[in-house]
Amino acid sequence: MLIDLHVHSWLSRDCQLDPKAVLARAETHGLDGVAFTETNTQDGCDELFDLQRTTKLKIFVGLELATDKGQYLCFFPDPLKAPEPVQMWGSNREKPWSAEECLTKIHSLGAAIVAARPFDRDAGNPAGDYVKTLKCLSAVEVYNPKVRPGANEQAIEAAQALKLPGIAGSDARTSLDELGYGATLFKSPITTQAGLVKALQGGAFWPVQMGELPHLRRPGEAKTAEAKHKKQQKKRRWRN
Repeated sequence: MLIDLHVHSWLSRDCQLDPKAVLARAETHGLDGVAFTETNTQDGCDELFDLQRTTKLKIFVGLELATDKGQYLCFFPDPLKAPEPVQMWGSNREKPWSAEECLTKIHSLGAAIVAARPFDRDAGNPAGDYVKTLKCLSAVEVYNPKVRPGANEQAIEAAQALKLPGIAGSDARTSLDELGYGATLFKSPITTQAGLVKALQGGAFWPVQMGELPHLRRPGEAKTAEAKHKKQQKKRRWRN
């Protein structure tokens, strides 16, 4: 089962994507499910779940929690009963929430926690190597198409050091065209929110990079190109 575990909608600040349009585009890419992970909130999750009757895709809800040491995708067994972050830790306008305090609390509530884009320096307060000290993670986001390749590679190394599986997600926020470049393949079908949490905590899933395939050379083309390059280099040396 192929699920995009990192998608935003107009329920996130500074995002204008219509959830219905997101689901329609996701379906054209062959996805089986979408997890809406709004920034610092699950308010409106009932609205998202209500869309289940309009699509054959499975709809899941989480949140992307921004802390002083990284961003984390958090999935509760029942989002409708989970407290809002602002209710637990107050406003974060003046000071970001403490990762240590937040993750400890969220883990105690039975949520599955995934470190999102941990080495992305373009994100505010990236987790960096701090992520390697965490014992509460279920997985690490090892492929995010909006993150530089080097940062994704560091995330893979962190997952290996922690002996955790990796996930992938599109992190779609500004355009529907951002969908379809990353997803997570689960070994077994998932039909409920609680089932998603259990699966994430179980580890039977794999990150999937999606999109256009690289150009494949014809047989012998690579060797011909290499020989041509060497010949050009030889000519340059002779002229010099």
